[in-house]
Amino acid sequence: MRRPASGTAGRRAARTHMELLTDATFETALAETPAGVLLFFKELCPHCKNMEKVLDKFAAMEPAARLFAIDIEKNPAAAAAFGAERPPTLFVIKNGKEAARKAGLMNPKELLALYKKS
Repeated sequence: MRRPASGTAGRRAARTHMELLTDATFETALAETPAGVLLFFKELCPHCKNMEKVLDKFAAMEPAARLFAIDIEKNPAAAAAFGAERPPTLFVIKNGKEAARKAGLMNPKELLALYKKS
């Protein structure tokens, strides 16, 4: 049996720890980031919703990491700057620069390993 979708309220709750960036704000925010994770997502992407849950769990394991999200459809300049072609795509940011990237799904332990080895 499938669970009903959580709706908009659940999506907002899942993103409370993530800073939403735009084409106008991403360069400055990321340049000032010593360590973080950036998620490129689409609003109606089911895999992106799963990655939000993964990031929630990751945030509990790595509380010092800043978390960012960019809607790939609403912010094409940011997507082009990173070469993010399909969501969900994650980027590990270290000292303001891309340290690693991974497209598609992963679990919290895989994300933590990617983050730590970058």
